[in-house]
Amino acid sequence: MTMTLRALLAALLLLTLAACSSTPDEDVTPDLPPETLYRQATEALKQGQYTNASRMFSDLDQRHPFSPWAVRAQINLIYADFKREEFAEAISHAERFIRLHPRHPEAAYAYYMRGLAHYRQVKDAYRDQDRTRKAAAAFREVVNRFPTSDYAWEAKQMLDHCIYRMAEQEMVVARYYLDRENWLAAYNRFSAVVESKEYSATPLVEEALFSLLVIAKKLGLDGEARNYAAVLGHNFPNGRFYPLAPPLVEGRGGISKSQLASLRTEVDEGSFFARFFEGLKPGVLTPGN
Repeated sequence: MTMTLRALLAALLLLTLAACSSTPDEDVTPDLPPETLYRQATEALKQGQYTNASRMFSDLDQRHPFSPWAVRAQINLIYADFKREEFAEAISHAERFIRLHPRHPEAAYAYYMRGLAHYRQVKDAYRDQDRTRKAAAAFREVVNRFPTSDYAWEAKQMLDHCIYRMAEQEMVVARYYLDRENWLAAYNRFSAVVESKEYSATPLVEEALFSLLVIAKKLGLDGEARNYAAVLGHNFPNGRFYPLAPPLVEGRGGISKSQLASLRTEVDEGSFFARFFEGLKPGVLTPGN
């Protein structure tokens, strides 16, 4: 092989390697100083460019792990991934922040956003409520660990909402059994709502008590039916169900499935909770925080 041919082959090999190492789709962030990268990332966050912001915050954290800006990047990663609806990533970032910085002033924020990311993956009361339980646990930690934090009030509202959602699932199953006249299974489910320390504080208890009254009458347990009517009247004298209770107990009336269904309420995720579902931006802190 001549020297000219060897030189030509070597040149072609170099061109091929260069082409492979810099494809048009490759996304490379310049090796910028951490403060510059953080500034660019926060600007992308303000502009709603959540994917770019997430990438830059992640690059900052990986390239400058000992920089004071890295902690701020970690907390902002939670929000950026939440906003781009990468909820599993947001949860992972939140858990990492909690593990690395349990005493940081923004630890409450990490707990709160972890709960919100879990809750955003909840579909409805007809599905498994494992995500709701995880969300409730995270919100409860905010309330218990950080009662004076900026996120405590929001966490308490969402905790109450999670408890309502879990109680609602019990009601969905209980209604299913009641409508199919599976009295014992329905009785157990409605009793779980009434007797639970958490669920008993929800408005769903009113329907659960009345349903237990109906079941007791169906089973010929007149004494139990009178007890449920008394508790219903004491706690919900002006409710929708109580006016139907005395005639039912005394055997002067009944209630159809359609009438009972019309009295039931469903969860309302209206405008009050809409702002929580949008997520909260982390507080504006200096790198030393």
